[in-house]
Amino acid sequence: MRKIVTILFLAALLPLSCTKAVPQSESRLVVEGWIESGGHPMVMLSESLILEMGKEVTAEDLVQSIVKWARVTVSDGEKSAVLTGVVDPNYFPPYVFSTDKITGKPGKTYELKVEYKDYVATAKTTIPQPVPIDTVYVASIQDSLCHVVCGFTDPSQKGNYYKVFTREMGIDTHYHPSALAQTDDAQLNGYTELFMYSTQRLMDFLAMPNIKEGNEFWVKLCTMDAEAYSFWNNYQVLLYANIFGTETGTTMKSNINGALGYWIGYGVDKPVCVKLESPAVKEQ
Repeated sequence: MRKIVTILFLAALLPLSCTKAVPQSESRLVVEGWIESGGHPMVMLSESLILEMGKEVTAEDLVQSIVKWARVTVSDGEKSAVLTGVVDPNYFPPYVFSTDKITGKPGKTYELKVEYKDYVATAKTTIPQPVPIDTVYVASIQDSLCHVVCGFTDPSQKGNYYKVFTREMGIDTHYHPSALAQTDDAQLNGYTELFMYSTQRLMDFLAMPNIKEGNEFWVKLCTMDAEAYSFWNNYQVLLYANIFGTETGTTMKSNINGALGYWIGYGVDKPVCVKLESPAVKEQ
């Protein structure tokens, strides 16, 4: 008996040691793409995996499902650029499509088109205005594990959505999503704090917490549109349902037409670094 497994490489949709998959009728194209303010588009492509029932997903499975020969185009409303696929050891699997001909700017809308085999996948996203981080500090340390806080000031206008990404020096080569560290501003006004307990890394089982004392810890606060926030909320529901073995009756959301996955524009101000030590220390 076989099943189709959709793997989101960058987001690490599920800890692979306990991956469960919802059966699908056929393999699908999976798109993971994002563009940050001040940055260039990044797109990772794969095909959902066909595995024997009960088989665990391995790193070799992920590498074999990489899509390298696709035409990926991004338009900002004024110009279009075809992205180039390159090996990038900072990511796993180490292959991304990008270009320096398109740069993310707040307020602009970016359209994505992926052409591969019989697939034609399209999506669009808008980069919101970034919100700066006011402070990052260690709230507490227990058994060499840290609870870290990201403080920022939510603007008065409603309709803002936030997600925190983190990177530990000496451990990470790029930013990873911080578990549960996202919110909308429906109940916010002014100074707000988001707690960071764990970093979600591909191929690692998600422990709560897993942020270790003694390292340098970089924090990036991202603003996004409502569709992107809905994706991350749905992602968290499925992640923890998988960990605790519960059924949700939901499937992974996507803002891609003609494929699975996501295409997200992030508003990003300057990341902030904190040394993971005494809770009394705060850095602006």
